[in-house]
Formats: sequence, C-alpha cells, structure tokens
Amino acid sequence: MTTNRIYQDENGTKVFVSSGISTDGKTWLTVRQKKGKGTHRVKSPALPIRETLAKAQEDLDAYAERKGWKPL
Repeated sequence: MTTNRIYQDENGTKVFVSSGISTDGKTWLTVRQKKGKGTHRVKSPALPIRETLAKAQEDLDAYAERKGWKPL
C-alpha cells in the first residue's frame, strides 16, 4: 500500500501527489498548494507524470529528500 505523503517546501507550500483532474486514476502528478489556494503542477524532469500513485510518490520522496523537505 502506498502512503500519500505531504511535504512542505522551503516557502511553506504543501507539495504532494495528486490525480489532478484525472477521474480514472491513471494519471498522477506532483502539485504545490499554497494555503487557501488551488493546486499547480510541479514541473521538473525529476517529477514526471506517472501512471501509478506508487511511482509518482517514489519520485516525490526522492526529490523531497534531495531538497531536505520533511513530511508533514
């Protein structure tokens, strides 16, 4: 089972994996969300759109570790 972890970046913005507007669960991407705002995709070669939550979360976990982000 994959745990969907939420991280906080250096600006206090939440970063997490989301299915975005996908309703079939086949598209997973990493997004940022400022307090009280909508989500925006994090565009990075290290965080491509994936077909599974598990793979997208694995990408984000590795990215967050490199950036020194801690899970909330």
